Amino acid sequence: MTSSSLTVLVSALFGWALVLVVSRMLLIGFGFDPWLFTLIQMLTGGIFLIAVAGRGPAVGGALRNPWTWVYGTLRIVTAALFTAALVHISTANAAFLAVTSVPISAVMLWLVLSRRPLRQELPGHALIVGGLVLLVFTLDGGWHNPAILLMAGSEICVVATTAIAELHPLNRTNDMRQRASLTGVMLLASALVMLASALGLAFAATWLPGLRELVPVSLPWLTDPALALDPFLWILAAAVGIALRGPSMFFSLKAIYLVRTENYLAAMATLPFMCMLLESIAYAVGWLPPVTLASPTTAFGLIMTLGSLAVLWGRSRAARSARMAQA
Repeated sequence: MTSSSLTVLVSALFGWALVLVVSRMLLIGFGFDPWLFTLIQMLTGGIFLIAVAGRGPAVGGALRNPWTWVYGTLRIVTAALFTAALVHISTANAAFLAVTSVPISAVMLWLVLSRRPLRQELPGHALIVGGLVLLVFTLDGGWHNPAILLMAGSEICVVATTAIAELHPLNRTNDMRQRASLTGVMLLASALVMLASALGLAFAATWLPGLRELVPVSLPWLTDPALALDPFLWILAAAVGIALRGPSMFFSLKAIYLVRTENYLAAMATLPFMCMLLESIAYAVGWLPPVTLASPTTAFGLIMTLGSLAVLWGRSRAARSARMAQA
């Protein structure tokens, strides 16, 4: 991994940490609906990037490419499964369970793309699995906790969307305008799929009243349109979407192109700790309430994160050995 690709990768991770922490601050401070707040972020961030990139064939190409819409759909499925898991476990536990995307990606990319895991990364995967087993024993119900399957489904979707981003023809380029167009269209596609899903759920609930009880999130803006027209909500959500979510997505797509799916997901394991750092700073200045974590959760999550970093180190060591052998 070169210094330039590492810079892009760290920028993407730090950007997502900012998106999550700033969004949490605003949601707690103003009581906005989380799904509507996120929808507006994606919508405005996507439109802004498309406008910045300007007219060109990349926008039309991205809109016509079916993988763009598969990506948008899987992003919403990921969010829905993750949210459903939060009914059964804490946010911290969910964040650490998300590290399972690293071994899941190794298996999926081996089976689908014939990208066999390297021998040097196997100890890291073993460490992640070991941390996972310890973490699961702390959950209510252990392996019978529904969050296990929900998070597994969520992370399978995460791996799929990351691989789509890596292999998308419009992302395999150094052209900034083309990548900005793709980023904007992907955000817009995700927002439209999210909106269509919400409207479809609301329509279905009118015919099946019991359906609303099965949904783990509340969507009050569907029954009270005034909530969706709050100008203060739109201003703040648009600001986050344009200033943070759009750029973070742009850097993520570039990082995935530069370091590939496996390395990107392994690095993503550090995201919970980046968020903890930013949240502690926000708490120190009075912008967030204190966050208390159970020490076993943090310890087992740290084991999984160290395993993820070990995967990165093993792949980096193998790449250096290959370059030395060619020299």
